[in-house]
Amino acid sequence: MGCVNQVLILILISLSALFFSTSTAQDFKCNTPGRCSALVGYSPHNTTTISDILNLFNIKNLRNVLGANDLPLNTSRNHTVEAKQTIKIPISCLCSNGTGVVYNGPEYTVKKDDGLYFIASEVFAGLVVYQKIQSANKITNADLIDIGQNLTIPLPCSCDDVDGDNKVVHYAHVVQTDSTLESIAKQFGTNEDTLKKINDIADDSQLIADRSIDVPLKACNSSIKSESPDNGLRVANGTYVFTANNCVKCRCDSASSPTLQCEQTQLKLASPKWEKCPAMQCEGSESLSIGNSTKIGCSQTTCTYAGYTNQTILTVTTVDTLTTCSNPPNIASRIGSSWSVLFISSIHLIPLFLHLFQ
Repeated sequence: MGCVNQVLILILISLSALFFSTSTAQDFKCNTPGRCSALVGYSPHNTTTISDILNLFNIKNLRNVLGANDLPLNTSRNHTVEAKQTIKIPISCLCSNGTGVVYNGPEYTVKKDDGLYFIASEVFAGLVVYQKIQSANKITNADLIDIGQNLTIPLPCSCDDVDGDNKVVHYAHVVQTDSTLESIAKQFGTNEDTLKKINDIADDSQLIADRSIDVPLKACNSSIKSESPDNGLRVANGTYVFTANNCVKCRCDSASSPTLQCEQTQLKLASPKWEKCPAMQCEGSESLSIGNSTKIGCSQTTCTYAGYTNQTILTVTTVDTLTTCSNPPNIASRIGSSWSVLFISSIHLIPLFLHLFQ
C-alpha cells in the first residue's frame, strides 16, 4: 500500500510540474495581415538525417533547408544531423486572432505508444506544447488518440516588424537549460528589451527550458513589389533563398550590404508552368541585369530584383553614393587655386623685371 501511495505522489508531482511548465507557454504575437517567411529551430533528440527532417516537417524542397542553414547546394539529403544539433526550418507563417501559426505546416501520423506530450516534447523537440496540438486538432481527451491518426502541428511564428519598421525574420528558439535573456540576445544579435517586449517576459525567471520563445533575426531590406507573389519574402542575415520559380537566388549578408542581394540562377525550374526563366534585364537599361551594377564617378547604379508576375521578372534600379570615393574639388575651388598660384608667381617675377630694365 505504501509503495502505491509513493507512486501516486510521484505521478501527481510530475503532472503538477507538467501543468505549471506548459501553462506559462506564450503564443507568438502576430498582428500583420497576410503571410510571411519565418523559421523554427529544431534540435533532434537523436541522430538523424536531413531527409528525415524534411519528411517530419513536410518540406518538399531540400534547397529551402540548405538556404536557411547556409549549407552548400551539393549537401546530400542523407547528410547526418547529430543529436542536439540545431537545424533551422523555414516555414510560412499566417497571423490569426493576434497570434501566428504555421501555414500548411507539418502533419504527424500517430504511432504505437505515442502520446500528445511525447509528440510535442520528443518528436518536435519542444517547439510546440501538447495543449496547442490538442486544440488545433479539436481533441477532447488528450489521453485518447488513435494509431494512424493524422495530427496538425501548429508551430509558432510571427510576421510583425520589431522596434518600428525594422524588418526581421521571427525565429522560434527552444530555450536551453541555464539560458538567460542576455545570453539569448547575444547569441542572435538582438537585445534583452526586445525579447522581453515581444514575448511578454519580465525577467529570466519566466524563461522555461525546452520551450520556444520568439527571437527576431535581422533581415535585409528588399525592393519586392506588393503585386509579386513573393512580396512577403524575408531573408534572415547569413541565409539565402530561391524564388521566382527557382530563377532567382537572394542572399542576406548585412555585414556587406543592408539590401537583399539577388542574382540569376541556373537551376531546374520549380514549376512546369514556365518553359524557361524569363529575361533578367533591368527595366530601362540595356546594359544591366539583376545583380549587376555600374559605376559612374562616385555613384553606383545597381539592378535590383523586385519580384515577379506570371512569367515576367520585375526590377528596379537603385543609385548609391560610394563611401570609398573621394569627391573631387569643385570648379570654383580649382579656379580659385589657379588664380592664387598665378598671383604668387607674378609677385616672384617682379624683381626679375626690375633688374632687367635697370
